[in-house]
Amino acid sequence: MSLASVQTRMPVVAVAGTAADRGHQHGELLRDAIAECVAIYDGVFKLSDDEVARRSAHFEAVTRAWHPELAAEIDAIAESSGQPRHWVWALNARSEIMSFTGAQETECTSVWSPSTTTLAQNWDWLACLEPLTVVLDATHEDDHHVVTVTEPGMVGKVGMSSAGTAVGLNFLYSPEPLDGVPVHVLLRALLDARSHDEVEQVVSTAGTGRSAHVFLAKSNGVGSSIEYTGSQMWRRDSAGDPLLHTNHFVNGGAAGAELPQGAGGPNSEARYDRSVALVDEHGVDSAASVLQLLDDRGNDEFPICRSWAPSPTLGLDSGTVCAVAMRLSDNEMDVRLGPDPSGSWQTHTV
Repeated sequence: MSLASVQTRMPVVAVAGTAADRGHQHGELLRDAIAECVAIYDGVFKLSDDEVARRSAHFEAVTRAWHPELAAEIDAIAESSGQPRHWVWALNARSEIMSFTGAQETECTSVWSPSTTTLAQNWDWLACLEPLTVVLDATHEDDHHVVTVTEPGMVGKVGMSSAGTAVGLNFLYSPEPLDGVPVHVLLRALLDARSHDEVEQVVSTAGTGRSAHVFLAKSNGVGSSIEYTGSQMWRRDSAGDPLLHTNHFVNGGAAGAELPQGAGGPNSEARYDRSVALVDEHGVDSAASVLQLLDDRGNDEFPICRSWAPSPTLGLDSGTVCAVAMRLSDNEMDVRLGPDPSGSWQTHTV
């Protein structure tokens, strides 16, 4: 792939009906793209097929016990896509499986603006995923509606729902065993929640067992920065001050500071410090100031908006796959594909 962005609009994949209906539509519509994602992560994991099957079976069992509806949707994606069942489950647990392989990457800068009820972030990951990334537009039988930027074969990632909930994601490195509900399944479950009370039930029942930062925002103006390790969770809520996150622990105090940051530590700290400086200088009290933060390249070595460059840990090009801004007061999600700050935005309504 060229280091230049493909500069196209992100495809929208609309699915509706029961969990099985949604999964079958997803698998059929994205059959070729799911096959490409399987090939990509086969190269990233560097595990035997038997080992992928063994690891994915654990996360399938955890998901099936915790959220049978999403398990049924993933089953249907696998059936309709024509891919091996264990591989579609592996896609949905790819963050957790990657942790077993030692693969590390710096990715994602996020901001919660309570004054505009906007949750926004850059999703930084592999350049080869830019042309594959989609907006999954899912309507349930009761008309509950979810829009989420995601990878083909995966039930969710960054997105928002008609119940007034938005979610974001930052990778965190934790040396502890990760055996809980996969973070991408958790993100979709939060979006599937029909009320803010149900959102909190999802957080409570999911427990720990993943290494990630989940940004949770609600239309009532409360944002929550939730950090997970294999055994711990640290949470900070704010309805007044902005919240920021990159890819190291900031909520856990001394306990979080003692955790190793992994290969991306200096990169993450630089982007976090730059984000703090931008908020101090400009604030994030308008849509323009939120997007200004996502577009920033003030730190030449570790910019917030990252052009494609070889990853020091994965041997593949990585950078900003897309930028996402979720405006809860307007029930709208703005998406810009690629690492070019001058690229065009597209808007999706829930």
